[in-house]
Amino acid sequence: MVEILLKALGFILIIIVGATLRAKGKCTREHGKFLSFVVLNVTLPCSILSSVKNMELTPIMLAMLFIGLGANLVTNAVGFLTSKGDTPVNRGITMINMSGYNIGAFTMPFVQSFFDPAYLMYMCMFDMGNSFMCLGGTFSIAGTVASSEHKPSLGMIVRRLFSSVPFCTYLVLLVLALFDLSVPQAILTVTEPAARANAFLAMFVIGLLLELKLDLSQIKMIRKILLCRYAISIAAVLLIYTLLPVAPIVKKMLAMAFFAPVSAAAPVFSARLGSDSPVPAAVNSISIIVSITVITSIVLFV
Repeated sequence: MVEILLKALGFILIIIVGATLRAKGKCTREHGKFLSFVVLNVTLPCSILSSVKNMELTPIMLAMLFIGLGANLVTNAVGFLTSKGDTPVNRGITMINMSGYNIGAFTMPFVQSFFDPAYLMYMCMFDMGNSFMCLGGTFSIAGTVASSEHKPSLGMIVRRLFSSVPFCTYLVLLVLALFDLSVPQAILTVTEPAARANAFLAMFVIGLLLELKLDLSQIKMIRKILLCRYAISIAAVLLIYTLLPVAPIVKKMLAMAFFAPVSAAAPVFSARLGSDSPVPAAVNSISIIVSITVITSIVLFV
């Protein structure tokens, strides 16, 4: 238990260092955006390759993909229903920020130090289904709700998915698994240094981008989004532990996935709806703090 707490503390300290450097003006939000680009396009894909180098495609693995997709569809629907009466743009923002799970840039780096890399395959498959929605699907649906000028576009979703290096990495691993192949050791040797840097950089970026300046007039909306999101997560985890006939470690991976922070793309897509509301940044930052606490507790006690 002490070792787990120390590792979790190490990640928290990295986040605090990032936030402190930004507060003192040594680093800026622009630095955070650049490093976020490096994480998503370099270190995270390398980390995925190292963690899931020998993926075995089983019915359980495919189920993880559909659970990730289904979780987003449910949170989208709840966001739509609970925002009835709000302005169209606020309904769209609620849908975007109530759904989507930041698996690659937060949850995977956080849990990699606690579990055998082989177990992360389940989380990766969950993230494949999750990515289909949080990298384009949800924005397309929410955009239609927010404005009649936004129309769902399968082409837009596909383009965004294939412009995502982590998603393409998942896809390559999935194809290799279909043909019972593994990633060549030479590639893993080359990508290993970047993979090792992923956890540190991911947490450091979170610190640089952490935003807790709350607009009191938006507190009600923030509270509604987070309470609904975590109520769904709690219900999902209870169903997983009582009904899903899988190994305990798979249930644990799913529980941590459901308590991942809001997708890092949520504030970006919210802005594209034409909103300058502080709600998305606040929801994202608060969800990170909650996730650190809950996921550490799951590692320790579940």
